[in-house]
Amino acid sequence: MQSRMTGRSRTRRRTASIALCLTALATAVGAAAPAQAAADVVIKLSCTDPSKTFKVNATLEGSGAPTAKYDVWFRTTDYIDDTRAPKLRLKTSNKDGSLTEFPWHTGAQGRSVISEWSSTLQQPKGIRLVFLEGTVDKDSALFQCSDYAPKS
Repeated sequence: MQSRMTGRSRTRRRTASIALCLTALATAVGAAAPAQAAADVVIKLSCTDPSKTFKVNATLEGSGAPTAKYDVWFRTTDYIDDTRAPKLRLKTSNKDGSLTEFPWHTGAQGRSVISEWSSTLQQPKGIRLVFLEGTVDKDSALFQCSDYAPKS
């Protein structure tokens, strides 16, 4: 026995098949996109002043796109008991061309003294570059260092 399909039945089946394929494709693409955007990145920044009196570190871990949100761990190390306390801050160059300067964190002063903090950095504008600046609380023009990411 041979079955016969009318032109309308074939068209309906083709349309239904195409719609089903497009739905499956859209679901697959939609499911894959957030997984890529949510990928965590780790950024490590570190610098020491030219006189080697202090060292500052920052580690950022989080999602950089489409908006930036990072957990941040800061660390200052004072190598010399010279009454100067190391301090650090982050700056971001944002995707819209603006610059954001975050607050300074000042460590404790004294030979081989380590200070640590944790915080959160959020930048809804998105980040192009992140900078770490280090200096001391006195005579800061003489004791400075910086680092940035990503490196070109």
